[in-house]
Amino acid sequence: MAIFWRLLLGHLLADFTLQTNFINRWKRSSLVGMLAHCVMHPVCCAALTWPYLGETWSVLGELPLPGWACVLLLFAVHFLADQWRVMMIFKHKAPDNTLSFVWDQVIHGAVIFALFPLGPGSGLFAGPERWPVLACLLIFLTDACAVTLYFLEKDLYGTGFPRFDEKLVGMLERLVLALCFLLPRGGWLTAAPLWLAVMFGLRARRLLDLTWFSLGFGAVAGVLGGLFARAAYFY
Repeated sequence: MAIFWRLLLGHLLADFTLQTNFINRWKRSSLVGMLAHCVMHPVCCAALTWPYLGETWSVLGELPLPGWACVLLLFAVHFLADQWRVMMIFKHKAPDNTLSFVWDQVIHGAVIFALFPLGPGSGLFAGPERWPVLACLLIFLTDACAVTLYFLEKDLYGTGFPRFDEKLVGMLERLVLALCFLLPRGGWLTAAPLWLAVMFGLRARRLLDLTWFSLGFGAVAGVLGGLFARAAYFY
């Protein structure tokens, strides 16, 4: 599973952390921009899986696919999927909404899952590595959740992308809540509810510039992320 988590981390880095607003606008308006965005994926994936690139990761029919070929295949599929989505949005007026965003991520995730080597006895956290799992969770709770929340609030309330301070506070809410679950013994049972009480109390007094929907979304994401982090870290 080490390669799977490293590939997923490479995808999250390239598709969220490194995809700035400028890159997002550029890829939607220019083929060069799309290529620039998509090239980030094989670069990140190859850097993270460098020790394994010469190994066979998957088999296509009877043809063994080494790691470097799988990384190139990920690049090709990502380019086709993103270019198709942009074409559907701008040429065929398909909605650029939450469903479109989620479906795009499902396609990318399914391709990664299809290519990673799954050996006998592999489990969700099999192997000695924990850092790729926790790094994936970090990006999920910060950049990925911020983008997901943007699409949800845009579809539900017609709002635009949050200001930098709103985005930062939302990330802080989710991260601190998830970190509470890494406290030893039963410390998380006290820390997590206390943090939620503080955040909701600040919002009730209008000292926190977050919508109730954003706060609730962050609470759910933080709890789920915290439980996942606890499972990855302690088991």
